[in-house]
Amino acid sequence: MGEIIGAAILSHVPTIMLPEQVRLEMNKGKGDTTLIEGLQRLRSEVLDQLNADTFIIFDSHWHTTFEMVVDGREHYEGFHTSDEMPRSLQDIPYNYDGDPELATIIEETAKNYDDVWVHVSRNANLPIHYGTVNLVHHLHRGERVLSIGTSQTGEPEDFLRFGEMLGEAIEKSNRRVVLLGSGGLSHKFYSLRDIRVYEEYDPKYLISSEARKIDEKIISMFLEGKHEDVLDIMPEFRKFSPEGRFGHYLMMAGALGEKEWTAPGQKFSEYEASAGTGQVNIWFPRPAEGWGGKQTTGSKG
Repeated sequence: MGEIIGAAILSHVPTIMLPEQVRLEMNKGKGDTTLIEGLQRLRSEVLDQLNADTFIIFDSHWHTTFEMVVDGREHYEGFHTSDEMPRSLQDIPYNYDGDPELATIIEETAKNYDDVWVHVSRNANLPIHYGTVNLVHHLHRGERVLSIGTSQTGEPEDFLRFGEMLGEAIEKSNRRVVLLGSGGLSHKFYSLRDIRVYEEYDPKYLISSEARKIDEKIISMFLEGKHEDVLDIMPEFRKFSPEGRFGHYLMMAGALGEKEWTAPGQKFSEYEASAGTGQVNIWFPRPAEGWGGKQTTGSKG
C-alpha cells in the first residue's frame, strides 16, 4: 500500500536559478535569498532520510482550464527556457524519470468520482514549466517526478476533491510519495515601470501591507498546524490573488485530510518578497499517528 511520507509548500521563483552575483545585486548587496539555502537544507536534513519513490509536484505555474492535467510520461530530458522570462531562465538542463504507473492509477481512480475532472497526458510535446523544473533542479536525487497542473478555473472545493482522489490513488499504489506544492502566497506584481525598483527580498517590499499581513497570518497557521483555519480563510485570502488560486496547497490539503489535517509546519526559509509577491518554504512532516481523518464528502459515482 502506498503512503504520503511528507509534504511541503515551496517557492519556485526564478531568483533561485540565478547566479549568486545577480541575486546579490537584486537585493542591493544586503545578502542572499534564504530560499536556496532552505531547499538545500530540506534535501540534506529531510529528504535524504525519507527514501521517497516519487515526488508529486503541484505546479502553480502550469495553468490548465478544463481539468486537472497529470503529466504521465516515462522520462524527461532536455533544456528548459521559460517563455515568461527567457532572459533569466534559459537552457536549464533537466533529466529525470516520470511515474507513468502512478499516473495510470490516478486516471483509473478519478473515474470513480463524478466531481473530479482529470486528464493524464502522455504527449511527448507537452511543455514542462519552471514550477517543476526549478524544484527538480534543487531537490531531485533520483526520485520519480509526477507533475500536476493547477486549473485556472478551479474553486477551492475542486482542488480539495482532486486531492482526496489523489490520496486514494496513492494508497492503491506501492509508492512512498512526497507532495510538493510549488508556488507562493499572495501574488500581485508591481507594474512594469516599477517592478525593477522592488526586487529586494525584505517582506516590506510586498505589494501592500495588507498582503504581507495575510501572508504572515497564513504562515503562522501553517506553523501551528491550523489547516482548518487556513481553509476557512480562503475567501479572504483569494482577494490577494494567491498564486495558482492556492491550488498547490489545496490539492495537498485534500490528500492529507482537509480540516482534519493538523500537522504543524517547519520553516526552511525566511518569508521573503519577490517583485511584490510573498514567498516561503515550509515542510510538513508526517505525524506518527497519520495525516488526519478520511474525507467522506466526495461525490463518487
